[in-house]
Amino acid sequence: MISARTRVFGLVGHPVRHSLSPAMYNELFRRTGIDAVYVAFDVHPDRADEVASAVRVLDLVGVNLTVPFKERVLPHLDRVTVAASEAGAVNTVIQVEGTLTGYNTDGEGLVRSLEADGGSLRGRRAVILGAGGTARAVASALLDRGVAAVSFFNRTLSRAEAAIAALQSQVAGAPLRAWTLSPQAFAEGAAGADLVVNCTSGPAASLVATLDAAVLSRGADWVDANYWMAAPPQRARCEALGHHFHEGHAMLMHQGALAFELFTGNPVEVSEIRDILGLP
Repeated sequence: MISARTRVFGLVGHPVRHSLSPAMYNELFRRTGIDAVYVAFDVHPDRADEVASAVRVLDLVGVNLTVPFKERVLPHLDRVTVAASEAGAVNTVIQVEGTLTGYNTDGEGLVRSLEADGGSLRGRRAVILGAGGTARAVASALLDRGVAAVSFFNRTLSRAEAAIAALQSQVAGAPLRAWTLSPQAFAEGAAGADLVVNCTSGPAASLVATLDAAVLSRGADWVDANYWMAAPPQRARCEALGHHFHEGHAMLMHQGALAFELFTGNPVEVSEIRDILGLP
């Protein structure tokens, strides 16, 4: 039962009605006996600069953030972790006595999901589609795991170059390269790569579908961070080529487990989240 003592957590994004997070976190609260509730806040992007103030004013204990709030909330926080600083974005904010601390679990969630499938990331050549906060978080986590190189492909080349500049300030001499997100550039820059992570938003799906996955090394891994898409671009093509296609649910579950522990101090097994969401 919700009472005056119930702690409130939430998701801030636009849109958010497709999110699995409320079902996931509320069931975890129920199973662990924590007096808390998790709700979705659909906030217009024009109000992004007011999100931190709203968390304070409403005394929210913690929130998850989606695009474009991940980057725009940064100047309004009191503290950020090293991972969040490297990513230039946060996806989790915790409030303790009025102090807001920003975390980023996207990158760690992604690499843990791949490692859970038994794959080492050291020495791999990675391609990241997109150059926003999620893409930078993923790149940072991959570099921490020892990948051989990371190439960013983004519709706006300058944004990919900015992502590289930010990461190189944190990881000296990192093997990074920026490309325009186009079929021609992908054919050249992704040739022989063995890992692709699609961090672009939904509107880029038609462009991602035009990329030739045949240029990747045989048996490459393709991860799509957009777990909500019924037919992710490249899934059928990757499967036909013998590549390993990973939908975003695994990343969601791992980063969700990390965020739940940040929220409550209680660790949770990914298998329990899988059971809650009814995933195979």
